[in-house]
Amino acid sequence: MNIIHLCIVGISGYEGPNFILGAFDNEDAAEKARVAFIKNNQSEDNQVEVLAEKDRWIEVEDVKLDRFSCNIPLSDFYYIVSRFSEGFGQIYRDIEAIFDNYENALTKLEQLEKEYDESDASFPEYFAIEKLQANQINTKTVTQWLADDFFGDDNRLL
Repeated sequence: MNIIHLCIVGISGYEGPNFILGAFDNEDAAEKARVAFIKNNQSEDNQVEVLAEKDRWIEVEDVKLDRFSCNIPLSDFYYIVSRFSEGFGQIYRDIEAIFDNYENALTKLEQLEKEYDESDASFPEYFAIEKLQANQINTKTVTQWLADDFFGDDNRLL
């Protein structure tokens, strides 16, 4: 059993779902990424903000570390399966699973889609896979994440 540390940038559900800054094999590396993100995005009044558009700033609710226990080997890339839930003008992201290969992540995503299709859900839900290089800051920025509507190609890969 391995522990994957996700550094997650919390965003208001009205702006968009949370952003994964990185997936790390050890807590120290994840903490360094968290501290660096806060330092690089801290305003004069000690708020953490990101520029969403030309003159529109979004306040970051928090930058936290989440630990995920996985029955996968440590890898160069992690495939993070997420559920995106919409309701009342907000969108939220829940991490469902982490895999070391795309095929297993896709199998999990298809299982979640089937369960959702068979349920009597009140609000729309979507599922996607995000591929992140281990122990590296996400190459996509929060601003790009919010501008790209969070979803990728037809293979459901962000």
